[in-house]
Amino acid sequence: MGFRTLWLARLGTVSGRKLALTAVVIATLGFAYYAARHPMDFRVYHYGARGVFDGTRPVYGPTSGLGWPMHYRYPPLFLLLFAPFAILPLGWGAAVWVVLKVVALCLVGAGSSRRVPRNSTYNLLLPFIFIAPYIIEELRYGNAQFFVFALAAAGLLIEREQPVLSAASLALGISIKVWPLFFVPYLAVRRDWRLVCYTLVFVAVLAMLPSVYFGFDGNLTLLGQWFSQETHTQLSENEIWFPNQSLRGFLMRYLTVIDYSQVPDSNYAQVNFLALEPSTVRLIWMGLAMVAYAGFLWLARYHRNDDGWLDHALGFCLIAILEPFTQKYALAILLWPAIAVGMAPKSRFRVLLYAATVLALIQPLAPGANTQRFLQVLGLDFAAAVLLTSAAAAASLDQRAHAST
Repeated sequence: MGFRTLWLARLGTVSGRKLALTAVVIATLGFAYYAARHPMDFRVYHYGARGVFDGTRPVYGPTSGLGWPMHYRYPPLFLLLFAPFAILPLGWGAAVWVVLKVVALCLVGAGSSRRVPRNSTYNLLLPFIFIAPYIIEELRYGNAQFFVFALAAAGLLIEREQPVLSAASLALGISIKVWPLFFVPYLAVRRDWRLVCYTLVFVAVLAMLPSVYFGFDGNLTLLGQWFSQETHTQLSENEIWFPNQSLRGFLMRYLTVIDYSQVPDSNYAQVNFLALEPSTVRLIWMGLAMVAYAGFLWLARYHRNDDGWLDHALGFCLIAILEPFTQKYALAILLWPAIAVGMAPKSRFRVLLYAATVLALIQPLAPGANTQRFLQVLGLDFAAAVLLTSAAAAASLDQRAHAST
């Protein structure tokens, strides 16, 4: 009887794995088919890269990519990395892009599973439900965001075991989108000096790598143009062309009057209760962001000898809410924090994750485009990210309290 029970249990496990694999394959093919027919952000990269390589479009500026606001915004290195996709027809390239994202998602999930106790896999259900709308949105948009998250996550997962490979992964993420640089001072505070040095060296090498194609002077010129464009975009007083879900966007919508007639979609409601100058609100955002980041670094000082699982999670949360602009798909980087909070030993931390999950599900399930626009303006995704950040911070502080006793 015992042998029969064990055999049935193993058979059930194998069947469950096959069922899960089949579901993933079907979902991946569905997303690939959709992306092939609706290549949203991917088409900006595709048209921009083809235009640069055949000499019909500039790398940067309002006429790059598909034109403002769908212009090219990545460092020169990304063009070289994207070249194989630019060779493919648009639809096929978008489909392969999605398939590779699902592979990256599975690899990050497999790496994270090392931290999950075998008897606690049921607790992964809530993080999965929370992150599902953001992963779906990321796959639908075709942005490069999830690849950058996967590179940053991989680097942090193997930081102690393989520091050189970890640094290369982090550096490649920084060289595509700058935001993984957020973790470099944090790693320095944790005294991972070797990893920090390797990362900075790799970033410098990768920044110069496009000189092979553009020439040394041409690459430096392009880097200057990219830096100038992104500095103006990220730090200007003007809001971006979508309801920004970061702290900056939340403050701008509630404390200033935003002229939506100047953006491609003008059907957003005004929710402000003050009419401050945008420059004033920008200073408030910068001040709050610096205080929050300083607090994060202070907290990391006292956890530099542990595996950093919860502090890494808190870092990803802070990136989402403190960076200048956060679109809905960018919140896919909350995958790590959601898993970390879902695995927290105390249920009171998971209560915040339950609340965040409710907020994350309201907007995609709300009927009508106008209702969804209004919920975006209200900042439900920002509120969900704040709740998850609070849970990650509380769990990290609780870990510190237990370590000191």
